[in-house]
Amino acid sequence: MREAAQALGINQPTLVIQINRLEKDLGQPLLERAERGRTMRLTPFGKRVAAAAKTILEKESYDAGGDSSPWFRQ
Repeated sequence: MREAAQALGINQPTLVIQINRLEKDLGQPLLERAERGRTMRLTPFGKRVAAAAKTILEKESYDAGGDSSPWFRQ
C-alpha cells in the first residue's frame, strides 16, 4: 500500500481512506487483505472494477488524443 501511495504522490493513510470509501460506496470489498495487511490482491469484484476503470480511462485518453494512463499499462 505504501508503494502505491508513493506512486500516486499521496500518503498511505489517504490512500487507505479512499479505498475504504470506494468499497463502502460500491458495497463490496475490492481487495483481499492478509491478516497482517502486507499482502493484498484484488477480489473478483475488484478485478471487474479495475477492468472497467481501465476501459474508461483508455477511452477518455483516446477521445482526448492522448496516451493511456500509466497506472493501467501492462
